[in-house]
Amino acid sequence: MHTITVIVPAHNEEEGLPATLESLASQTVRPDQVLVVDDASTDRTGEVAASHGVTVLRPPHNLGSKAKAQNYALPQCTTDLVLAVDADTVLAPDYIETVLPVFDDPGVSVAAGTVRTRHTRTLWERGRSTEYLFGFHWYRVGGNVAGVAGWPASMQLRGGAERIGACACVAICHHLWLGAC
Repeated sequence: MHTITVIVPAHNEEEGLPATLESLASQTVRPDQVLVVDDASTDRTGEVAASHGVTVLRPPHNLGSKAKAQNYALPQCTTDLVLAVDADTVLAPDYIETVLPVFDDPGVSVAAGTVRTRHTRTLWERGRSTEYLFGFHWYRVGGNVAGVAGWPASMQLRGGAERIGACACVAICHHLWLGAC
């Protein structure tokens, strides 16, 4: 069985973070480790994260991007897989249980799930929902991410969670992520 760390980069996310951490705590297969990167928040993000019993990492200054915050956490990962989620992401209760078996195939390096908006009350939220529909669901890379964001041609995607999107919740092999960033 694979082990998995969840990295949650967070800058001023005290309002959305509880739902994210509750969705992680409610997984049918719990993550082995949850790391919240409190990236120089000026609100109570760090305290909210700590109250959920997760590990909180605080860089000495704002790192300037979600990717840099994720990379800051990577040396602390003790598992063979890493799942990066936004601080306002709520995962389906069986997300980790569903994605882990995909990595039993040694040819799989990356897996991603479907991204949907939680709310579509406002015009802005409906617009985001439409963006996700086009960006993550209609436009596909055909199972091969060669040439996309520098991924090598040898990385073929297989299994039930077989597509990748720019903001999708992505599980990726720890050693591969370190080599790619």
